[in-house]
Amino acid sequence: MSNATLYYTTTSCGASNFIAAHRAGILASKLKAYQADIGTHKVLTGPKAGSDFYAINPKGNVPAIVLADGTLLNENSATLQWIVDNAVTPVGGKNGTAERYLLQSKLSWISSELHGTVGGLFNPTLSAEVREFVVAKSYQKLQFLNDVELADGRKFFVGNGFTVADSYLYIVLSWSPHIKLDLSKFPKVEAYFKNISELDFVKEAHAAMAKASPTTSSKKLSRPFLKLRQLLKRCF
Repeated sequence: MSNATLYYTTTSCGASNFIAAHRAGILASKLKAYQADIGTHKVLTGPKAGSDFYAINPKGNVPAIVLADGTLLNENSATLQWIVDNAVTPVGGKNGTAERYLLQSKLSWISSELHGTVGGLFNPTLSAEVREFVVAKSYQKLQFLNDVELADGRKFFVGNGFTVADSYLYIVLSWSPHIKLDLSKFPKVEAYFKNISELDFVKEAHAAMAKASPTTSSKKLSRPFLKLRQLLKRCF
């Protein structure tokens, strides 16, 4: 029986939690997952479909995990580690280990350095000058990812297997063509992204999210990321 509920969207950072939970083997058994529209701030699926998402999460963004006791977890570094601690199939190191502290460090880097930088490019009001500055900063972060974090050509961001850090980094990198960032400038980043995108369970998770989408949303999502800018408006 599920003891927590995840609210997410299919293209924002909330999707990384669905992918991680799918890989962890806890969807339905420990974690229910429902979609929200962070443009209209309505719950789209599940028993609260049509209700005000602000009533669930006052910040109105995703991911949001509501625990059985009503506790709200609302940032990727927290929600993804909850998934680690409740996983059937491991997706991160055990609490209190060096591996776990490293995972925490990488999640924080993705959130504050990469996500926090590239996310600014979804702002349609940026002037050309400001956009040029943010693009340059984004490329600095991607260069570091390419030359330092992935310098050895590793397939996974932390350790030798898939972790929640991979699901988060993968989703952030997936925004690149939609915010006009060219990953081909960073061959190791591009190879890493391709490897994660081709994992069977990642493909399965995307298919499950698409299947769970309401009919009206599914039509929109059939044109890849058509509404991505709106969906990501309150993801960061």
